[in-house]
Amino acid sequence: MTDFFSLYKSDVNLVVAQSSKLPAKYGPYYFDQRVDHAEAAGATFRQRVWVNSDWYKEGGPVILYNAGEMAADERAPYVTNSSMAMLARELQGVVIVMEHRSYGQSQPGASYATKYLKTLTTANALADMANIILHFKIPLLDRTLAPPEAKWIVYGGSYSGNLAAWMRQQYPDLVHAAVPSSAPVQMKYNFYEYFLPIQQYGPAKCIRAIEHVVAYVDHILFTPFAHSKDKLKARFGLQGVHDDDFAESKLPRPFRRVIYDG
Repeated sequence: MTDFFSLYKSDVNLVVAQSSKLPAKYGPYYFDQRVDHAEAAGATFRQRVWVNSDWYKEGGPVILYNAGEMAADERAPYVTNSSMAMLARELQGVVIVMEHRSYGQSQPGASYATKYLKTLTTANALADMANIILHFKIPLLDRTLAPPEAKWIVYGGSYSGNLAAWMRQQYPDLVHAAVPSSAPVQMKYNFYEYFLPIQQYGPAKCIRAIEHVVAYVDHILFTPFAHSKDKLKARFGLQGVHDDDFAESKLPRPFRRVIYDG
């Protein structure tokens, strides 16, 4: 079977160059985060953080963005080029991008063994953010900006938007405001309705093409013929992956480039 941790780490290495385009003063920096916040004296791991305090003046807010379920390298440039950065400049504040635990290089353990993966919970993800708010020292300011000294605004989209909304709900004393975009905050197993607006209102030609591809892949996966399944998975570099995992997977980056960039 495929070593998922190795496959994921190899994919991550291909996008590290994205964040390296940022000047070094923006990071990444590393914050010692608890592996499990339920264990007060437990082990820690290094969580990556990018920070832009260029526009900060006393009394300005801190805008926090959790990159969500992906390596944060591609989203690290948001500290200088995004609506969050524009807001930080307008309000004379700080903008922070943090990498979600168990993604990218912010790994609680050396593998996806159960003892590490079981710490990948919503409660721990929210506690990570709360810990950043309370204890992260802004590097170029050499100080924390914990409330009430600064107001914190949490941004996010999709799952990251969930985190933003839940942070405002669960930690109202720490989070002054949240800006959740396209956030499916009502958790539901197999939330297929999330994609219905795209299917209903997207360009008809594109939607038909996607539907044909889905029907083709489903036809192969629902057959009992292992050879056909293996051949399909091999085209995407996902040999040995379970059918359900293959159907739900994001393509490894080299194949995404081949397929989407021609």
